[in-house]
Amino acid sequence: MISVESGKEYKTMVLGLDRIKKFLSDIGVEYDKIKYVHIAGTNGKGSTAKTISEILIGSGYKTGLYTSPHLIKINERIQINSLPITDRQLKSLDKKYSNISKKYKLTYFEYITALAFIYFVKNKVDIAVLETGLGGRLDATNIVTPLVSVITSIDFDHTEVLGNTLKKIAFEKAGIIKKDIPVVCGNIKRDALCEIKKVAKTKNAKVFLYNKDFKAEHKSYNWKKLTQEIKYYGLNKNLAVKFSLLGDSQVYNSAMALVVCEILKKDLTKIKFSIIKKVCKNIKWPARFDCRKYKTDSKKCSFIIDGAHNIQAIENFISLYKKSPFCKNKTKLLFAVMQEKDVKAVIKTVSKVFNNVSLLKVENSRAVDTNDLKKEFSKYIDNKNIYTYDTVKNFFKNIKNNDVYICLGSFYLAGTILNFIRGNK
Repeated sequence: MISVESGKEYKTMVLGLDRIKKFLSDIGVEYDKIKYVHIAGTNGKGSTAKTISEILIGSGYKTGLYTSPHLIKINERIQINSLPITDRQLKSLDKKYSNISKKYKLTYFEYITALAFIYFVKNKVDIAVLETGLGGRLDATNIVTPLVSVITSIDFDHTEVLGNTLKKIAFEKAGIIKKDIPVVCGNIKRDALCEIKKVAKTKNAKVFLYNKDFKAEHKSYNWKKLTQEIKYYGLNKNLAVKFSLLGDSQVYNSAMALVVCEILKKDLTKIKFSIIKKVCKNIKWPARFDCRKYKTDSKKCSFIIDGAHNIQAIENFISLYKKSPFCKNKTKLLFAVMQEKDVKAVIKTVSKVFNNVSLLKVENSRAVDTNDLKKEFSKYIDNKNIYTYDTVKNFFKNIKNNDVYICLGSFYLAGTILNFIRGNK
């Protein structure tokens, strides 16, 4: 099975399109015969992609979905009709193409992306929804011409690669905009939006803007069922919809997904808006305000697991958390973060809300050492309320009955906790 040391994928990244294009061309994979939706953005890509995918599936289209990173198994990244590629299928593809790919010097991400294209072509999907890995302009997914492009949000993340201003980051994300292809933009700050509009103008791409051409508003939460009701005001449709994805950011994401489906309706005439209410209420997308229970014979506790790992995502999470009934409990923070994030700013932000923190060592070479994290947290939190754990097993051994943990900072941490809970049901 394909594997890579955690953290190596990012460190071995080499942006560019030539290698993957040449590889797929030479092995005869006609990926350009498939219809696509292509999604870039700092946050919200995965949720938006998943929602679009589920609506397309519910409308009767055989739909591919490509996202990253994965939480537990790499198979999660490549799905058809919500079913991840099986171990056997992935192993078969890897056996056939691994050695050939080395001749083209594909990076790990490029190779997985190439396998996704091969899998989608082989299985004759009607349409594939693609999430960029990093940036957009030089991301391996950017070899396609989609029916519609989407830019969910622009904020500071991966600045060492994408640039240290919103304008530079926006330019990289806007690289997915193609000639004469419409682009949907989420709730994006003015400087970044100006850059996107500039790129769109050069490509003659029509821009659909959140709060101008379409919008949505939060109406209510049902905390027992963990859903929220939103009202969507679209191009031609107005809908009241219950979503299983919570928070203000998911209001923007759901609006983008719905307007994309309105735009797609021109080419994909089978899209049914009648199924949207049922579909959206039942979407499952782990590590997005994901509430889980953990029980043993002697104790039970709760986790709210979220992959938020940059300031924008952390602030979105905290905003939702403060509205939730969970904030009335004495919650504790479980935290890990990668080195390339704005670690000091993230720690300062979460320390305003939580005064008891557990720091878990995750198996990733990019993870900040727990002792370094403890030193930073100690600027804001009493040392006696900061705990470090070398293994997930030790952490779970030390939790107390009725503890409520908020798990934040990294999708790698989220995956580690979800995997442990799943394995110990």
